[in-house]
Amino acid sequence: MKKIVSLLLFIGSTVLFAQQKTHKVEQKETVYGISKKYGVTQEELYKANPTIEKNGLQIGDLIIIPGPASSKNNEQTATQTTNYEDDQFIYLTIQPKESIYQITRKYDVTEATLKSLNPKQLENGLKVGDVIRIPKKTTSIPTVTTPSKPKEVVNPDNGYVVEKGETLYSLSKKFNVSVDDFYAENPQLQTEGLKNGMVLNIPKKSGRVVIENNTINYTVQSGDTAYNIIKKYNTDIDELIALNPEVINGLKTGMVLKLPLENNAKIVKFAEAGKVKRANDNEINIVLMLPFNADNAVSLKNNQAMQFFTGAKVALNRLTKAGKNINVKVIDTKDENDIQSILAAQDLSKTDAIIGPIKSGAVIEVADFLKGSGIGIVSPYATNEELNNYENLLIANPREEVLADQIIEEVSKTFAGEQIYLLTDSDHQDLSNYTKKSLEKSLKANVVIVNDASKIVQPNDKVGDVNYFTPIITIMVGDNDALGKQYLDRLKTFNKDYIKAFGIKSVDVYDIYDTNNAANIDAFREFGFVYSTSHIMNTRNEETKSILKDFADVYCYLPKRAEQLGFDTVFDIVDRMNSKGDFLNNVSAENTRLATKFAYKRVGNSKAYANDSARLIRLPKK
Repeated sequence: MKKIVSLLLFIGSTVLFAQQKTHKVEQKETVYGISKKYGVTQEELYKANPTIEKNGLQIGDLIIIPGPASSKNNEQTATQTTNYEDDQFIYLTIQPKESIYQITRKYDVTEATLKSLNPKQLENGLKVGDVIRIPKKTTSIPTVTTPSKPKEVVNPDNGYVVEKGETLYSLSKKFNVSVDDFYAENPQLQTEGLKNGMVLNIPKKSGRVVIENNTINYTVQSGDTAYNIIKKYNTDIDELIALNPEVINGLKTGMVLKLPLENNAKIVKFAEAGKVKRANDNEINIVLMLPFNADNAVSLKNNQAMQFFTGAKVALNRLTKAGKNINVKVIDTKDENDIQSILAAQDLSKTDAIIGPIKSGAVIEVADFLKGSGIGIVSPYATNEELNNYENLLIANPREEVLADQIIEEVSKTFAGEQIYLLTDSDHQDLSNYTKKSLEKSLKANVVIVNDASKIVQPNDKVGDVNYFTPIITIMVGDNDALGKQYLDRLKTFNKDYIKAFGIKSVDVYDIYDTNNAANIDAFREFGFVYSTSHIMNTRNEETKSILKDFADVYCYLPKRAEQLGFDTVFDIVDRMNSKGDFLNNVSAENTRLATKFAYKRVGNSKAYANDSARLIRLPKK
């Protein structure tokens, strides 16, 4: 019996081996060449042949070429996973004995939210095998588990999950209904305000609701019943009749009913847009709208807005000494989720330019409010395409895609089929994805994104006594200084003749003007390093030295990136202004400030002016 079992095992293993494709290593062959020949990745070859990485390729070696069998097994394993997720939801398959109560506790979600997202499944109770949607908590980088499914478009009838950065104003624009309608349809908004991850009912029609004097004024529609109205607006028949005695005679289409708000409701009334006009006087008046979050004193010192403001103050001092007479108003936009109430409380009639806010949604709200006013708005950080619709808007920070496009063009000039590695961090994942897709589309390249420099691999194949290096291309994406240092240390371990190295955005180790950085620059020169940047500070320039002295005299340190941007943006805008505070007629001039070059122009069909002045820095080999 033992002999029969042994024979069966032997036959099974022989058949398995026979199904695998093999290759006999010949002289001068490399892993890179073999991978290209059989249409597999180098990683797959190493995985199938662990001894290669340890001993290198040897002439006459018989190596296994991985085939479709392994991928088929992976597919079979993947189909066993029934739960999956996308950017917004977890899709949960109901198991035996699983209850709504258990799910609400496990995923920290209310029963009302579950029912709003899954009305059909929960109408008659849970059933084993049903798939329901559960809103995800906020994550820094969305993850997708196997099996992957296309992102589902949220049906407003089933509820909408509020995403990070959205405001009631942006949602009202997105769904073309009024903010008052949102408040009326979603009682939790009245007491809690809008929160990331909140599930909202989307009003189907705008104009039925106006909120005034702490009541909802609702216009009765055809088909409305008293029962439906009291259910929808969370009241009862006694309260409905008390507020609207005429209801006792029946509802009529067009009748305006008064309905109660929730207890402790806090309704933010929106500022009336289109009423403000720039005063064409003989003054320069600027407003800085920045999210200091002044109530949180602990984080104020390291606050991005505070650092921007520090740079702005140095700029204003220098401009004043140069003879500019400037009036400055500073507005704390808190977390920038309540711009409308801030606008409603401010007198902006004597304003020539607003610099800020920081978030794109907040900038859009300000631009909408000031449409046609003649007041210029400068967006110091946000570069979203939605900003292109506003003619009085200047986008000061070049879009990151502009920087990426420059490097993509550089790579394409010498690309010869190499493996491309993109090294990045979580803050630049979107930019990396953009770069990856562009390279794959234009060059048909194999592009891998990694978050640790040690994951960049340059295979070294030893055939006999000769080393063969596989050519690779590396691109660091982002401005993470620590990752930049790790990038350089990793590059030094590679054979410089078989690598092309690039960078998108700048980090400290790229700084060609820092005398303490000479050794790093010399190391980058060994690779003919090229990087694109929108900010570079020439510390050898006399004007730059004077500005840095101003920072040192007041703050005793050199400016950080946010402080450089604060100085550059404010100095550039005010310097463009004439004595009346007008600068919109002087946006085309090209200026280089402390670290930023400004060259504003309208791109394509954009109404806004964008700074399109990214620079390419080359470090040629010696």
